[in-house]
Amino acid sequence: MGTGAFSLAVFTSTAASTGTFAAGTVVLTSSPTIAFTVAGMMPGDTNTQALTIANTGTAQLRYAMTTVASNALGTTLTLTVKTLGTSCAAFDGTSVLAATVLNGAAIGSPTQGAQAGDRVLNGVSNEILCFRVSLPLATGDALQGITSAVTFSFAAEQTANNP
Repeated sequence: MGTGAFSLAVFTSTAASTGTFAAGTVVLTSSPTIAFTVAGMMPGDTNTQALTIANTGTAQLRYAMTTVASNALGTTLTLTVKTLGTSCAAFDGTSVLAATVLNGAAIGSPTQGAQAGDRVLNGVSNEILCFRVSLPLATGDALQGITSAVTFSFAAEQTANNP
């Protein structure tokens, strides 16, 4: 044997993979932003308006609604909510909220996690709800000329990994 340098050849191979991760979104909107502006209601009158609730995000969400209405008129008016049936004027959709006092009315609960009555919307979807506000026929003279301001507040949260 000679004294020469020799080399060991070894076959090798490598590979790489790349990826990207993007967080999903839940984005709740309601339109129109001013659902009700009603003047001159008389005892026995009702007013029905459509409100579109949309999830413009990418992930499924669940939402709840609460209301705050001012003064004695706000605690006299009643609110009923249904899904869109034939039309909001026909008010023949499925009941979401039975007639209840406008001030303090709620659909579901904004408490985190699934609650009775919470509504679910998939990503990039919407639903139309029909809101009917009524002034009971038995409303007394003390409420003549009173104006009540109401705020409908919507709170949404992800449904994935959120029991």
